[in-house]
Amino acid sequence: MDLFLSLVPSTVVSRWPIRNVTIGARKTCTPRDETSIPSRRSETRMNHGRIILCIDDFGLSEGIDEAVIALIDDGRMTATSVMVGGPTAEQNAARLLARADLADIGLHLTLTDLAPLGAMPGFAPQGVPPRLGPLVAKGVAMLLPYSEIKAEIGRQIDRFEALFGRAPDHVDGHQHVHLLPQVRNALMAHFDSGRLRADRTYVRSCAEPMARIVRRGIEVPKTAFLSLLAGGLVRECAARGIRTNDSFRGVTAFRTDRPFGETFRLFLDAGGRVPLAMCHPAIGGPFHATDPIGAARMHEFAYYAGPAFAADLTAAGMKPARMRDFS
Repeated sequence: MDLFLSLVPSTVVSRWPIRNVTIGARKTCTPRDETSIPSRRSETRMNHGRIILCIDDFGLSEGIDEAVIALIDDGRMTATSVMVGGPTAEQNAARLLARADLADIGLHLTLTDLAPLGAMPGFAPQGVPPRLGPLVAKGVAMLLPYSEIKAEIGRQIDRFEALFGRAPDHVDGHQHVHLLPQVRNALMAHFDSGRLRADRTYVRSCAEPMARIVRRGIEVPKTAFLSLLAGGLVRECAARGIRTNDSFRGVTAFRTDRPFGETFRLFLDAGGRVPLAMCHPAIGGPFHATDPIGAARMHEFAYYAGPAFAADLTAAGMKPARMRDFS
């Protein structure tokens, strides 16, 4: 889920090169230095009508898992990211694996909300993970216990392979923690060692050109902050030949007081050669104690499962795709 910026201490946000500007009557932000964000040239790179549609948080609850399976079966979603330590991951893994020919199945690295798979005395004393705000504060200051994080990522890779019998199609992060420098470096170390392979596993980028973020006008500060953090990840992946999406959409405020299609249609714009939208549907509850967006999840599912979603894709000239569909 995407609570990232709202939980980041203001003292941390102030360290990043973002300044307020006014567009019409609405305030938003733009980076002073856009070197870490794809250039405006990417605005002209067409995706030929394809988009990766990825559901986050498989394994966190039955309602999420059922939504994933239903939407993949119906050809409406093409990827999902698994919280391998989630309470329903093990019981529903076989059902998801049976759909591996229909969708990418990836690892949703989890360092918040759920207990780690092994001891992390410095990072998660007594097995209690940190809240997102303090984690980001320490992460941008390079104060996280790198060795513990690297070991935990290894354990989550092991658990994924135990559940699915193969390496993940992709890796991303719950609450985007994989963007933090030390977490990113720990993940890259597993590629460097051969534990993960660039020809097998891609990594989700949250980078997006600022012009596109502003044009959509959806959660602009939050999306811009994630894009800035993603710059280092994009460079590290490129240096290793690891595939990434080059356009990222799907950051929302999880509102239920307006039709979700009004928001999602803005994510179906052209731009980027490999666009990816993250999604958060669920068929119903009960929801995990750490999951505050249950109502929004059901609101999303109603849209994705209904006729408006299919019509919006057609109107935008877009089709759901997997990473392998992009040359």
